Amino acid sequence: MYLHGEFISRHGAIIAVHILTDSDDTNAVEIGVEGGDVFFTDDPVDIDCEVNDTFDHLIRHSATIRLLTRGFIPSLFSTTCRNAVVNIYRDGECLFAGYIEPQTYSQGFNEVFDELELNSVDVIGSWQYGKFKGIGSETSYAAARNSAKQATFLALLSDIFDRSTAEIDIAAGSSVAFLYDGSKAVDNTAANRYTIMSQISVSELLFMGDEEDDVWTEDAVVEEILRYLNLHIVQQGFNFYIFSWESVRGNDTVTWQNIYGGSGGTTARRSVTFTADNVADTGTQISIGEVYNQLSLTCDIEKAEIVIESPLDDDLLTSAFSRKQRYLTEYSADGDGSQAFTAIKAITQGRSTTYDQGNVTQWFIRCLKNEAWRFPATIEGEEVDLQEYFGTGENQQALANWLGENMGAAVMSLGKVDISTKQARTDDSPEASVSMESDLIISVNGGGNFNNGIARATETMYPTAADIKARIPLAVYEGRFSGIFSPVDDTVTNYIVFSGKIVLNPLMPVTAEWSRWMAHINTDYYWHETVYSRENNDGRYYVRQYWRAKNPKDTPASDNTRSEGLIPFSDKGRQWGSYLGTCWNQEDHLSKVPVVACMLVIGGKCLVETGSSGHPSDFTWQTYKERSQCESDDEYYNQCFTLGFNPAVEDYVVGKEYDIQNNIDYTMGLDVEGTAIPIKKSDNVSGDVKFTILGLVNNTLNEALGYTWSVHVPTPFYANPDSNKRILPLLSNVIMSGFEAKIVTDNGMNEILEENDLIYMSDTDEQYVNKKDDITFKITSALTAAEAEAVGVENVVAKSTPLNVATGNGVTAIYDAASGQTAKPEQLYVDAYWQEYHTPRVTMTQCVEDIDGNADIFAHYVHPAISGGFYVIGISRNLMEGTAELNIKAI
Repeated sequence: MYLHGEFISRHGAIIAVHILTDSDDTNAVEIGVEGGDVFFTDDPVDIDCEVNDTFDHLIRHSATIRLLTRGFIPSLFSTTCRNAVVNIYRDGECLFAGYIEPQTYSQGFNEVFDELELNSVDVIGSWQYGKFKGIGSETSYAAARNSAKQATFLALLSDIFDRSTAEIDIAAGSSVAFLYDGSKAVDNTAANRYTIMSQISVSELLFMGDEEDDVWTEDAVVEEILRYLNLHIVQQGFNFYIFSWESVRGNDTVTWQNIYGGSGGTTARRSVTFTADNVADTGTQISIGEVYNQLSLTCDIEKAEIVIESPLDDDLLTSAFSRKQRYLTEYSADGDGSQAFTAIKAITQGRSTTYDQGNVTQWFIRCLKNEAWRFPATIEGEEVDLQEYFGTGENQQALANWLGENMGAAVMSLGKVDISTKQARTDDSPEASVSMESDLIISVNGGGNFNNGIARATETMYPTAADIKARIPLAVYEGRFSGIFSPVDDTVTNYIVFSGKIVLNPLMPVTAEWSRWMAHINTDYYWHETVYSRENNDGRYYVRQYWRAKNPKDTPASDNTRSEGLIPFSDKGRQWGSYLGTCWNQEDHLSKVPVVACMLVIGGKCLVETGSSGHPSDFTWQTYKERSQCESDDEYYNQCFTLGFNPAVEDYVVGKEYDIQNNIDYTMGLDVEGTAIPIKKSDNVSGDVKFTILGLVNNTLNEALGYTWSVHVPTPFYANPDSNKRILPLLSNVIMSGFEAKIVTDNGMNEILEENDLIYMSDTDEQYVNKKDDITFKITSALTAAEAEAVGVENVVAKSTPLNVATGNGVTAIYDAASGQTAKPEQLYVDAYWQEYHTPRVTMTQCVEDIDGNADIFAHYVHPAISGGFYVIGISRNLMEGTAELNIKAI
């Protein structure tokens, strides 16, 4: 619907009102046509400024349009804020551009013509109804989080500005401009006077919160950016002015530039004296504005703890499957004689046995999906994400079976019920529940073998270096955590710390495949070979039975034809590769058995491991090169590092669960364990985080010395040619649990005994008491080690810290053109408002005739009875009367 009409003000100005709903002008209704259904009232339009005081950074305006209507007009009811556009003109100049406020339609319905009052908000006012990035309406919370990045203030503002002004001009004959006065800059150079919005960035995650309900509204985002810079925004028609009060109070001409580039013109300072000719009534009111003896500002620091969202994070995991289901049954009987053979026959046939060294383990699985991760693979020539491809809600065993036959990675919840034959005979208590644990499973399905219990793996056995490289990458982190990771001075070191557990799960040979076992179960027991047992040197009889179900709620059926499948890690499985030490006297000089090769790129830097011990000094940050910039795959993949574990002498390398290598000692000032990656100021590490698990390291075992190592020539995927045994062909899979990557700091080696709030405080005037302490900054400047120590706060890595794009470091100061100072924005803010509010200042409301430029937000005003000038805080207008009420304050 297109509703439009005109009326003439008391001063003879033509006031035009245009309302367009749902971008549909096919149903046009003119207001005030003789015989029509809609007319203006005697007091048709007010435009009100909703500013409270100079602490308001968003100067909002609302418009009230009063109509007489013959009937109900449902098109004027807005369900969302931007359904109905309102433009109000005076003599061809747009005074108001905004939207009908949603959910506010109210109309009497008793007379032939009833009054309908339409409440409208300007574009700035509409931001309170929109969510950051259009979350919930235009995009999902998960998609927005996964695409979050380090964004400049200009990009953040532009996203909101563009979304809210795209259809604001009904006539489409005007351009929207966002004009900046250049009062704040990154430094005092002329070239940077108007470019601060594009020179400071902050993580978009700051505005998204931890849950969808925590997403910021658009007005909160704009307000926080402007508060940090102590700027304000006001709308006049299609022009938006971003300014400081110092520019408004000053006597100099204001030169504007459009933040999108290009000139914005100038505003010459006008001085208007109130006289009998330009005031509209005698209702002038004066008062003394609020006075504060002290101002304090609290920084709400949004600490960044997670660098890479774990693939095992419960908050990110979902499942297409309704429940867990039984997947595998393991049957075993320790021993190699007739009693053990009789026992294994009984338990595989579901019969009881008096043999106490038997065991039945029921394994359950539930396939999971993590929105922040992708697990790529090629199936039938098509590139797929395994969690999407197999996440159909049916045949849950299909992914586990695929992993049992192919190299790949996936997140899966595993649990087991383990019952010995003795327990089954002596205790009939049912198992109450199955404890499930989420794991990252990287399948190997090695082609090695065990002859007489001795591991054999030649250079040609699967997987070779070519096989490993063909499956790159195994997992890709597609959440886009973003932040500033380098400290702002050289005395502080930040660390990314990887932690969790890793196990190299060995091949698990069986006495016979299930179908063959059941076919020959009644033959002589000497025909069946025993396989290795961790707990019995004589070996054991061991077979596996896989299960299948179309629906997880169905009773599973035996998958009799399946001989290969996923093999979970069991504490009853094989262990081998005893680490004998790196010297003949069994000294331990091996710091890391590398397991997974990873690529971590933050902004334009990538993490590269230059040594083999995994010590902090082995890691360096280098300029990242895309594959197209590298001469070979080897050069590209060498932009990587490895995660592994640190065995002690006489530990088994394979078949034992280890913590991810700890390279942190007590001298580093960290209270965590794991593999710590140092980040210095000189590294300039900041920006979007991209993490990839490339593949498994092609480790080798030197039997003469009994230790493992990897050679980074040409990549971790090639084995050491001087060694005589490779580990990967002897593995079923690699399992990682509890995986995390956090960011911590040594705080400049300063120990904080009690964490304090970060508060910036003005001077105190003790002659009176009226403290203002309700100011909070949610975008917070970086601190040097000395600054953090001085105020007793931890020098944390924070999502709330903005980045100086040019330097790659956190913002520690900006330039204020009005005072000529370079200081922290928090300090500039407190100083500016202290100067304004610590002494009494007169405020006045004055109604003037709204003609000849009498009402100008950038003019100064003089009252004959009061010395000194006044500047405008806000202007409200009555368009029929042609008057404007000025809310002004003494300069």
